[in-house]
Amino acid sequence: MQEHHPSETSVIRFSVLHRFLHLVVMVGFTGLAATGLSLAFSASWPARAFMWLMGGSAGAAWVHRACAVITYATVVIHGLWFLYYKWVLRGRLTGPHSILPSLKDLKDLRHNVGYFLGTRPQAPQFDKFSYMEKIDYWAVFIGMNTMGITGLLLWFPEFFTLWLPGFFINLAQVLHFYEALLAIVIKFFIHIGMAHLRPAVYPADMSIFTGRATAAHSGSNPSMKPEQ
Repeated sequence: MQEHHPSETSVIRFSVLHRFLHLVVMVGFTGLAATGLSLAFSASWPARAFMWLMGGSAGAAWVHRACAVITYATVVIHGLWFLYYKWVLRGRLTGPHSILPSLKDLKDLRHNVGYFLGTRPQAPQFDKFSYMEKIDYWAVFIGMNTMGITGLLLWFPEFFTLWLPGFFINLAQVLHFYEALLAIVIKFFIHIGMAHLRPAVYPADMSIFTGRATAAHSGSNPSMKPEQ
């Protein structure tokens, strides 16, 4: 476990908005996973027990939809924040502080593979977000939009079949189910494992909750603001 000494420089890694959105996503996505799996595997006894707590399948369905609205609202807000950051704050969407993929990510990947294989003496110096964090972020961001679109088709099939062939509803059901399983695996296993269980930060990386991290942990990114 990496030790963090009080003398180390502390920087602001996540804003209040992003920390709040992360908490909302945690609650909303957990509700989606619990209700969605219960609806999908309703023949199993854990699902039946959970359905009983929700007041039956109809209650679980409405909780599922409420969690979907809450969760997808964070996607919309984050998208609007990108526009605000670019056009109002005049921020750069590229560079060492950006969540967008860059050529440096490919170089870091090559360097990191060499470090794992013993051909490089040191691990690469990542920017504010490493290539794995960017993959994690964009996989969830794109997946949320896929889930949102297919979820709307399933929520209002009568409306959408006025304009689309009926098989689109069947296709949406298949895509929604398997995208949900993929999202659960990514969120609860890959994301938690990569963000909190890796040796450098074990047992947890608290920066997404406190907003603060040491400069060494966050990379030598000059755009990150030192904590006052």
